Amino acid sequence: MSLHNDDIDRLAASYREEYTPDVEQGLQRLHRSIAVVRTLPPRERPTAVRRRWPVAAAVGLLAAALVALLLAGDGRTYLRNSDPQPMAFELPDGSRLTLQQGAQVSYLTDEYGTINRRVAIEGQGYFEVVPDGTLPFLVGDGSTELRVTGTAFNLRANAALMEVEVSEGSVVLASEGKVVAVAARECGTARAGAPLEHKPAPNLNHHAWRTGELNFDHTPIDEVLGYFYDNWSITCTWADGTPCNYTVSGRYRGKEAGDVLADIAKLGGATLTPLDDTGKRYELSGPCTK
Repeated sequence: MSLHNDDIDRLAASYREEYTPDVEQGLQRLHRSIAVVRTLPPRERPTAVRRRWPVAAAVGLLAAALVALLLAGDGRTYLRNSDPQPMAFELPDGSRLTLQQGAQVSYLTDEYGTINRRVAIEGQGYFEVVPDGTLPFLVGDGSTELRVTGTAFNLRANAALMEVEVSEGSVVLASEGKVVAVAARECGTARAGAPLEHKPAPNLNHHAWRTGELNFDHTPIDEVLGYFYDNWSITCTWADGTPCNYTVSGRYRGKEAGDVLADIAKLGGATLTPLDDTGKRYELSGPCTK
């Protein structure tokens, strides 16, 4: 589906064109949220896409191999994070993104910022997009796309999923002929073969991989466990296959995911058991509060 139809033009017209992201505030948030920092030596062009801006105190240099910036023969530039810590990049137009480990963003080198501002992403990233009403920022190359004029949002995407949680401004999510506008503190999800989903996201828990913060207010346990998978690919299943039905309230910040899961298990009278030494697979067992 093309993003230049009447429905999307109508939704896009509702964007706050005057919106200007508070980049300094965004950087300050990033400074507080990423504990380990490495900076790269400067390149000849100060806006080079491989540049990382400093976060917290610099502790050394990151090898260029970890950045994995590739100018490939297909005419695309690739930004990839192979480091366990979130990694920040700047695009040619000044837009900024932070990638989770294993995530990759690419764009046509000769077209970005002149003909279009279209990128493709595999994995999870946080975007702070410079506003440009004449050249919208587009994510996606297939039937599912995200359209942005200037805002900040978390995006998780693969071949079967595009999930956006907006922290500032608004975006338009389009999939299979349907469109939905997603405003600040809302989440929009497009899954292959399923209707578009649109719901409130007051706590921005899909940002936790970057911010290290989870906030729950009588949140069902199955939804809580879903955030651990969405943020860190951590699976937590019930030993007998039947999940307990209790809610979780509390704020968790700056703790290891496994420690947070153990605390949450105790709320339901359950026991958390690691299934291996990867820190990615857990099992819950024992009685819990119904």
